[in-house]
Amino acid sequence: MSGQLVADGGATPIGSAAGFSIVAHPLNGGQPPDSSGIATLDNGRVRDNWTFTLSGTFGPARLRVTVPDGWIVKAIMQNGRDVTDAVLEPTNGDALAGFQVIVSDRVTTLSGRITDDKGAPLTDGTVVVFSSDSAKWADDSRFVRTTRPDQEGRFQIRGLPPGEYLAAAIDDVEEGMWNDPEYLASIRNLGQRFTLGEADTHALMLRLLTRP
Repeated sequence: MSGQLVADGGATPIGSAAGFSIVAHPLNGGQPPDSSGIATLDNGRVRDNWTFTLSGTFGPARLRVTVPDGWIVKAIMQNGRDVTDAVLEPTNGDALAGFQVIVSDRVTTLSGRITDDKGAPLTDGTVVVFSSDSAKWADDSRFVRTTRPDQEGRFQIRGLPPGEYLAAAIDDVEEGMWNDPEYLASIRNLGQRFTLGEADTHALMLRLLTRP
């Protein structure tokens, strides 16, 4: 798979290509081409001329992009088709070209604090933020993020795609549970709903909830 990374509007991004890389995230528990999930050497690395080549993809996978702080993936196109969250299924020997990864520096910021019933800040718990659209609850989804509060109960998540979300602070969440659509469905009614537009900044106050 080969293509080019461009900034929103079609211009060349300002700055260095270092920190941008592409990986094919396998579905069904498979392993990425380099078996570590991180693009190594030139495979998947965005070169100084903003082009990339990704080889060795086996089975169904979604393209995922690592970006430096201050950037967000806006879309991944292939010959005019939006494949940002599409499942790609290349077969042995396929050479897929025409990919265009569109990035933007108009990054969303979600911030807030976890509190108890009396409004006092809490330092425990996990903040789970997920799309209100269950069709976007997939393993390694761009629309599902988690974070932990700092010593003052504050949290921040940057780079969520624009859209409508739910956020919940849960006292005990097993690692990776947020990748399970059934788990997200179980906390859906507990979540606080909010909407993020492009480059929006939004603040939340979340009560710590007991895991259902």
